[in-house]
Amino acid sequence: WIRVFFSLLVLGYALVITLTALFESKTKMWDGVPGAVSIIILIILCCFVGMMEGMQIAFFTVVNLPEEELVKHKTVYQNCQTVFSGPNLQSFLIGRQICAASGMFVVARIMTLNYSEQDDNVLGVSDALQTFFNTGLLGAVITTILASLVWRVIASSFPIAFLSNPFIGPMIKLCLFFESTGVCSSVWLLALTQKKIAGYQADELYI
Repeated sequence: WIRVFFSLLVLGYALVITLTALFESKTKMWDGVPGAVSIIILIILCCFVGMMEGMQIAFFTVVNLPEEELVKHKTVYQNCQTVFSGPNLQSFLIGRQICAASGMFVVARIMTLNYSEQDDNVLGVSDALQTFFNTGLLGAVITTILASLVWRVIASSFPIAFLSNPFIGPMIKLCLFFESTGVCSSVWLLALTQKKIAGYQADELYI
């Protein structure tokens, strides 16, 4: 519990600093976007990225469940049928990463402080501390906890409930769509090259 309390203090302090900067429009968010709007966008993106993070964990958690158990949960069963059909798993993983990385890019821009030497430091901190805050590390702490780890822990603990979310189906289709654009299709060739070099074989060969 001491570690939990310490983590909450760090997260709380990071949130206070970052939210203050957002309301003062002193982050690297694009010009003209009000602080309140930036916060709304930030919350939506953190949920979006978090669900992308959690989906991967949840699918790999339920993959070994008996089919008769999955059939009891119609939405979960349909989502699993989509993801584990043919090469869809690999396509889903590629598209999921594109979505997560794109979301994280915008989140990082929203939460990276941008105080110049002419500005008053956030909450009156020292110049050295302000320079440290401007690196974006506070945003990294916030996103690691609120946009990734929380969702991963929930998804691994309650995969059926997580995959029953009505947003999961459309998000799977979104991932498959982004993979189909071909922007990251080079990964297929690179993965095949790595397979040849390392001599990977299907698991069935060793079982």
